[in-house]
Amino acid sequence: MKIQRNILLSQHTTFKTGGPADFFCEIEKKEDLLRCFDWIEREKLNFFCLGNGSNLLVNDSGFRGAIIKITSNKTVWKDNKSTSASGTMLSKLINEASERDMGGLEWAFGIPATLGGAVKNNAGAFGGEMAKSVESVEIFNSKNKAFKKIGNKECGFSYRKSVFKENNNWIVWQITLIWEKKEREKIIKNIASFLEKRKEKQPLEYPSAGSFFRNPSLSNLENSKRKALINRFIEKELAKPNKREGESENDIREKIEQSNMLPAAYLIEEADLKGRVVGGAQVSNKHANFIVNTGNAKTEDIVILASLIKQKVRTEFGIQLHEEVEYVGFN
Repeated sequence: MKIQRNILLSQHTTFKTGGPADFFCEIEKKEDLLRCFDWIEREKLNFFCLGNGSNLLVNDSGFRGAIIKITSNKTVWKDNKSTSASGTMLSKLINEASERDMGGLEWAFGIPATLGGAVKNNAGAFGGEMAKSVESVEIFNSKNKAFKKIGNKECGFSYRKSVFKENNNWIVWQITLIWEKKEREKIIKNIASFLEKRKEKQPLEYPSAGSFFRNPSLSNLENSKRKALINRFIEKELAKPNKREGESENDIREKIEQSNMLPAAYLIEEADLKGRVVGGAQVSNKHANFIVNTGNAKTEDIVILASLIKQKVRTEFGIQLHEEVEYVGFN
């Protein structure tokens, strides 16, 4: 177990913001995790488990307590299943799977997350999500200091959520995934296609935390407002020069009706917030649901800009946006 003091968390988040953690603990073995929590309990410290920091916004004043980072990245394969330590980088695992003619997570290639972080947040893109591939998760319960394996249903997966995101005491230790047997050439082609879409639509040249807000539900809108907003969205989608390939108006409408959600990016753009700047933070001109660090942003800038976005979208549409990004060190 390696414990360091006063480590800047801006060095461990994709936003590149955030102050120092009192303690930064790197964990590779189960016995190290047990020893670490004996120490945390003895010192009565707050704690937070960090993956690759790709979905986090850390307070400028840092984190009072211990940051735990699981560094183990081993994977064991058996038939079409992999069991990996939570510190395994997602793209590395997808590459490893492709070498075994295993696919199913091509959509996730390029997400700068550990496997543990992706499962905790039920990461998703392009119609895929982690919940569809997870067979089981071995967790460490920091309350009773015991390891336990739970199945997919017990993980409480929902849109960008899981029981691990709601319960900080359950730390993801390792994950068993089920893969699909595929031709390697097809897997590589799929990965290239998803990467191209990312480059085309996302501001990858700037530090960010990916999509900042979850796509909001339309459930609380009056029926007439809901219909008008959906029609307005479809009209704009169909008017785009690079409109959705092969999708008709009915296809788009059916998808919205099934999910009962609209893209947060659309609402932010319609509220005329694309390009809005606060300090070193900016609403991306490329993708309105990305807040980017243009070079010298503080977390405070991002928080103020996020609050402005929520206020304007609420005023304009009567819809409350909720962050996909997790706030750390604010309590």
